[in-house]
Amino acid sequence: MYFKLRLPLLRSALFCCAGIFSLPAVSSDDALLDLIKVLRDKGTISDADFQVLKNAATSEKQQDDVAEKEEIKKQVAEATKDNIKVKTGSSGLKVQSQDGAFKFQVGGRVMVDTAVYDKDKTSLGSGAEIRRARLFAKGTVYNDWFYKAQIDFAGNDVSLKDLYMGYNGFDAVKITLGHHKEPFSLEELTSSKYITFMERGLPNAFSPGRDTGISVSTHGDRWGARLGYFYDGVENDNSPDAQGWGVTGRVHFAPLLENGNLVHLGAAASYRGDGDDEVRFRERPESHVTGTRLVDTGTISGYSNQTLLGAEAAAVFGPLSLQGEYMQTSVDVDGPGSDPDFSGWYVFGSYFLTGEQRPYKASSGTFGRVKPKSIVGKGGHGAWELAARYSSIDLHDSGIDGGEEDNITVGLNWYATPNIRFMANYVRASTDPSSEVKYASAGDEDANIYQLRGQIDF
Repeated sequence: MYFKLRLPLLRSALFCCAGIFSLPAVSSDDALLDLIKVLRDKGTISDADFQVLKNAATSEKQQDDVAEKEEIKKQVAEATKDNIKVKTGSSGLKVQSQDGAFKFQVGGRVMVDTAVYDKDKTSLGSGAEIRRARLFAKGTVYNDWFYKAQIDFAGNDVSLKDLYMGYNGFDAVKITLGHHKEPFSLEELTSSKYITFMERGLPNAFSPGRDTGISVSTHGDRWGARLGYFYDGVENDNSPDAQGWGVTGRVHFAPLLENGNLVHLGAAASYRGDGDDEVRFRERPESHVTGTRLVDTGTISGYSNQTLLGAEAAAVFGPLSLQGEYMQTSVDVDGPGSDPDFSGWYVFGSYFLTGEQRPYKASSGTFGRVKPKSIVGKGGHGAWELAARYSSIDLHDSGIDGGEEDNITVGLNWYATPNIRFMANYVRASTDPSSEVKYASAGDEDANIYQLRGQIDF
């Protein structure tokens, strides 16, 4: 005979048989299989019937096991839904809820510099400093809201770097409100943790940097754009004058982005006004240990507004990287005389002797963390990078002689681990001999600068 019984009916029938034949009571699926064997051994059922019953019982048991495992998973998920996950690594300490809706991260960076100046006639002052000593906390709330706070303690001063919140619940659109970087300049927007040289190039004198305002950004697979309205600084000084302001936007596009190779193109513009009718442009000689500026316009009175333009390009082909920018500002000054135009540019190239390449983030159009192929401490030797840069700035126009400067920088970077780097830079800083700089320390200088940095971020 052939049995086509569901397991509950099968169990009932076999329990009855067990009672009739004085067999042991059955209380589990394993005991049920034993009972079927006993019935076969006593001749109650044939071998063919035994096989049918065995297959039916085994199949139903497997289904029960699967259902039981799924139920256990549901119970475990329910019991741990409020638990947190903790992760440590090169990007700091990260904590998040089980469902990922809440995330929190803390970290920081320390950069220690030393510099020796072989000057011509300008006092620069060799020495050492804590270039940056920052702590930050950032995270997300209910998936779509984000925030960040970052404070710098370098120089025995406390200064606020980032303090903002935002919303990114829209598709590829992010809104940021607070104190953050204005969207201008590839080198400025690339974190100081990841820039190729110890200091950004001379044209950084024009970059707005961080200010307080609101910005909206969007991006695709190969492009991005951000536009914002900002007020100068972190706080209003409560003066009767209006606070300085700016409208700044940037677009970027990567026509080539595959297999780690890329070509990046970008442009930025900023229209700016100042409440106290004054503006000033000056810059250190690509070394921060000294406080001396070799180029300086001094305070330009009667300032009304300025139009700042920037163009940028970069390319990465395996271990070879190229990057350059041009910036120009046109200053509108009230009263007699012409409105001055100032400009600057740089170009550099770098090459990884160990084969790494600079990582690129297409959504923001910036470069990120270099990860060595081998890590010191794990039997490796780290990543080694050679770099060279030429930069120039011209602050001489329309009767304002802030000077002209041209720098040549050669650098060697050793990435011992993804978050530990040592840097060595040689800078040849030269100012225009024909410039008679009123506010800078010298109008004719040729200085040799030797500087080192050790940095760690966590």
